[in-house]
Order: sequence, then structure tokens, then C-alpha cells
Amino acid sequence: MTTGEELRRQFGDIDIYLFDQILRGRFDSRPRVLDAGCGDGVDLASSGLAGGCRVVGVELSDGGVRASAARIASIERSHLVQGSVLALPFPAAAFDGAYSYGVVHHTVDPELAVREIARALKPGARLLIYVYEEFDRRSWAWRIALGAVNAVRQPISSLSPAAIRRVCAILAPFVYVTCTIPSRHFAWARRFPYPATQNPDMRSLIPDLYDRFAAPIEKRYTERAARALIEQAGLQVRSIANVRGWILWAEKP
Repeated sequence: MTTGEELRRQFGDIDIYLFDQILRGRFDSRPRVLDAGCGDGVDLASSGLAGGCRVVGVELSDGGVRASAARIASIERSHLVQGSVLALPFPAAAFDGAYSYGVVHHTVDPELAVREIARALKPGARLLIYVYEEFDRRSWAWRIALGAVNAVRQPISSLSPAAIRRVCAILAPFVYVTCTIPSRHFAWARRFPYPATQNPDMRSLIPDLYDRFAAPIEKRYTERAARALIEQAGLQVRSIANVRGWILWAEKP
């Protein structure tokens, strides 16, 4: 397994929540790349601006489509299609590469989602994917904290989008004090969620917390399960690293 430190040596001071830092340059030689579940279009926009490839984003939600469309309106190399990662609106072997950040673990069938992405890839194409980690390697305190968060996530996710954002605004100061500030000053806090490298101020926490609490479905993976998720789609895992979740590079034979 590639460690987080090895990954940082290769890519710089990365943060998985700033996924575009990992993407930069990785698809430059691949003409057509799929952003499977582009959300509000941050990676879709940054990948298109980086040049070297054309990126097609797929997003199911109306809100995500509106946000992505506005974000990429002036970016020639970024394109957007509304659709589901469980039934991608593309023929087989349509893409030279793909990435998916924090999407498949929020679907009703993550295995099918990865198989759909694999179907859309040409032989030899690469997939970069991020999924949540199971806390099997973390301390009991982290496991208790995760259980508490999941207990409140379900009722919060049933609220309206506006209400969820209000809840996240209330939670943001607590998260900033307990996670973001310690990650800035202490080495032992670098693995904390919502680090300072991702969230320079309290306001930046609100959209990230929204992503965490708005999804009614969430699945987490051990390293072995993350590998199995990719391999069941007929892809070969080339490398895997843990950076507050599992980052996997895979290739279609």
C-alpha cells in the first residue's frame, strides 16, 4: 500500500478533499475523461482549466447540475450531462480515463456504480477513485465519534437543503475548534477531518459539512473491501493510499 506520506512526496502537500491537486497532470495525455458524480463542479472546472483533456461531468441532482453548469459556463474543455452513475448515459469504451470523488459510497449500489464507470472506459484507461474509510484502524474514540455522527446524520439528511445548511452553520464553529485548528498546529491532528489545508476559515466548513450530512446513504470500506469494490468491476488496482479515506488508482485491462 502507498502511504499518505509517500503520496505527498509524489504529489506535494495534498489533501483528498482538494481532489484537483491529485488530478493535476494525471489525465493530460488522455483526450476524454469522465467525472463520475461531479457534484457542484469544482473538480470538473479545475480539470477543464488545467488543459490537456476534455472532461465530461455526470451529475444526478438538479442542484448539482445548476451549480456545475454555472461554474463551467466559460470553460471550453468542461462539459456536463445530467444522469446517474448507476446508469451512465454513454456507450461502452467512451472515455480514456475517469475519476470519482466521494460519490459511489453514497449510492444504493456502489458495486454497480463502479461497474458502470468501468464499462464506459476504454481498455488501458485509468480510474482514480476516492471512498470513505471504515474506522477499523482508528482508535475506539474515533469509532465512537463516527457512530455519533452517523446517528445524527440520518435525521439531518431528511431536512430540506436550506435547513441542512443552517444546521451545518451551527456545527461549523465546533468543528473548526475541535478539528481544523488542532490540525494546523499539531502533528497528531493531521489525520483529523476538515483540516486547515482544506478549510482555511470557518465559513469554508459549511459546504463540506453539507456534503457530509445531506447524503442519506453512506458506506465505508476497509482497505480490503476498497480493493474488492474496484476489482469486482474487472479493473486492476495499481496503487492504494489512505488519506482520510481510500484513494485508488486502477486500470482497465
